Amino acid sequence: MFSSSLWPSSSITPFISGTFAPDALGFFLPFFRFSLVSLPTIISTTTTTTRFAVPARIVWAAIDHDAELPCDITAPSAQDGVKLVLWFKDSTGIPLYSLDSRSGVPIADAQHSTIANDLGQRLFFSVGATPKEARLKIRNIKMSDGGVYRCRVDYFNSPTRNYRVNLTLAVPPEEPRIFDAQGKEISTVAGPFREGHELFLSCQVSGGRPPPRVTWWRDGAEISSTSHPSAVEGTAAMVNQLFISTVTRDYFGSRLQCRAAGSKLVPAVTKEISIQVHLKPLRVKIVSANELLTAGRPVPIRCEAWGSFPAAKIVWLLDGEPLRSADTTVHTEGNDANLTSSILTLRVAAENDGAELSCRASNPWFSGSAIEDKRIISVAYEPVVSVHLANEDPSRVITRAEGENVTLKCRADARPPVSSFSWYKNNMRMSGENGETLYLTQLERESAGSYACAASNTEGETRSSSLTLKIQYAPRCKPGTEQTSVGSLNMHSLLVKCEVEADPPDGVRFSWTYNNTRNVSPVLNSRISSHGLVSTMTYLPQSDSELVTLACWAINNVGRQTVPCLIHILPAKIPDTPRNCELHNDTVLEVVCQAGGDGGLMQSFLLEVVGGPAVPPSVYNLDYTRGPPTEIDNEISTLNDQEQIPQFKLHSLEPGRDYQLLVYAVNAKGKSDPPFVIDKVRVGSALVPPYVDETIISEDPTPAETSHQNKQKQQSQMVMFAAVAAAVGVIITSIIVAGFVAICRLKRPKPPEPQEVRKRMR
Repeated sequence: MFSSSLWPSSSITPFISGTFAPDALGFFLPFFRFSLVSLPTIISTTTTTTRFAVPARIVWAAIDHDAELPCDITAPSAQDGVKLVLWFKDSTGIPLYSLDSRSGVPIADAQHSTIANDLGQRLFFSVGATPKEARLKIRNIKMSDGGVYRCRVDYFNSPTRNYRVNLTLAVPPEEPRIFDAQGKEISTVAGPFREGHELFLSCQVSGGRPPPRVTWWRDGAEISSTSHPSAVEGTAAMVNQLFISTVTRDYFGSRLQCRAAGSKLVPAVTKEISIQVHLKPLRVKIVSANELLTAGRPVPIRCEAWGSFPAAKIVWLLDGEPLRSADTTVHTEGNDANLTSSILTLRVAAENDGAELSCRASNPWFSGSAIEDKRIISVAYEPVVSVHLANEDPSRVITRAEGENVTLKCRADARPPVSSFSWYKNNMRMSGENGETLYLTQLERESAGSYACAASNTEGETRSSSLTLKIQYAPRCKPGTEQTSVGSLNMHSLLVKCEVEADPPDGVRFSWTYNNTRNVSPVLNSRISSHGLVSTMTYLPQSDSELVTLACWAINNVGRQTVPCLIHILPAKIPDTPRNCELHNDTVLEVVCQAGGDGGLMQSFLLEVVGGPAVPPSVYNLDYTRGPPTEIDNEISTLNDQEQIPQFKLHSLEPGRDYQLLVYAVNAKGKSDPPFVIDKVRVGSALVPPYVDETIISEDPTPAETSHQNKQKQQSQMVMFAAVAAAVGVIITSIIVAGFVAICRLKRPKPPEPQEVRKRMR
């Protein structure tokens, strides 16, 4: 039930270390027999025998703060000393705290003991600099700590003394609640109140010990200090009612604070609100200069109103009729300078010359508060122009089909009258068109665009807003796909694609026809797949020599495609030999060629390397040092897999050997014959890491004593010889390829012309 206090722990022990018995005065005197059995007896005896009439001293404290309870332990005589100090709370007979000096030690070194509960953990008795300053310190006061404490001081020779301290907790009041005249509680903003009218607010505060004083404050100054208990039955609260008979403009934007203050131990509780005051407009003025206006040309005119809150409602009137095209902006620049500005984008006509323009400002919260400023305007104007269809159709977007006609008219209202017209397409002036009417005949796809007209007089030229002309057209082949050729293999299916352009693109339907040398027939829909502007079909060639033309037709809401897209199915052939092959030795030895004809099928490319015996360097003597050397056969080796482009990198040629490089093109029909041949390619030196690029060396090694000049001469002769040999090889290969192509063309069936295909389809 008792434990050592945490405050200084070295001198505090559990207080259950002894038993107590009442002395002759009804107080407890400690016995030095240590027993836990006699504790109940002590408690009951203490409860029944304690009778005090000592007046209590009041000590105020605040929750979560610390408190000090005084206890004068001064001995009655200089020859006497304090033997034991005990603290009790209320009528409890168990001491809360003890300071035991019965062993004769000085009181400053006496043993401290405290009750083993939450309160005991927060207690510490300080003897102070003098005995009169001794006091019991309580940390972190809680609500349950309030009550009457008794300090009992036992002396060795003098009678026991008792002191009573009433620890009274100062409780802060609840947060103030503010109400308006209608009884509505206000949280942040009170009002709106109107300038020149009254203001009433009531602040109500509940709770608090001692009862709080409720006051009203504005800008740090107290404006109402009279508070009284609430007159509402059953309500324990303090109330302060604020009443202002006439609200002035200086209350605009003010903040009022209701403050409830009780004990100085706890801070005052406040609630602050903003006061919203509606103000009348003080003045209004059209601030833009009164200049000559040009009809048809927008002119910004600015009007400003001062003093109104909320923002003044500004209305523009022309000859008494409200105008709707004004932009309003609001600026606040102080209590008396609430500025509301309105910018009217005024576009006047000739008939407005001499009209009255008015700017009227008012605050809807005040009846009869409108004020206004007026001026007379003068107008001169250039043409007011619009373009439309000749049939007065007001549409701004016109849709027509190819081949139709459209007539546009330019309407102009001007003073003085219009002297000339002009027409624009896509913001570019149309040459030769200077009349009031524009005739567009036999519309084409290129006729689409935006059209506008312009009219001029002495005041200037004005262009109309644009009218958009859209042209719809029947399907046509996508550019570049009008005629294509596809190679075929016997009994191998082909997926053939047809792509068109059309407007509208929705609802495009496709049909295909099959045309051979004998007849034209439609393709079954089951073999056709169409999506949007793309159609595909599957075709199965029946022989290697079959010559077929597939025609793709499309149709939309405008019409049918006039010229079909043609796909010629030709017998596939072996691809042409790659040409113009070259060796490069930049960072890695590389063979680069140009592709020949693919034979109508997808082709790939193949490089074969033929290795010979080790011989002294000759012809192509390239020093390739970009990869580690590996062994290679003396016969034919294929470099990697087939490539899609004729470009190969050689990583494993052995130094000191001659190689022959053969480049082929391959498709499903076979391999090109003959290949492109590069003879006598030799790597000049062994590869030693790190692999660093080296330069081309000479044809033959020379002795060490040979001069540097002789080396250069031999190297130049070697390069010239290699170039001549390569040129001769290219010429011979070209002659062979040209003869082969001529023979194939004589044997190949000629594809039908598109005119012939259309003729057969009729």
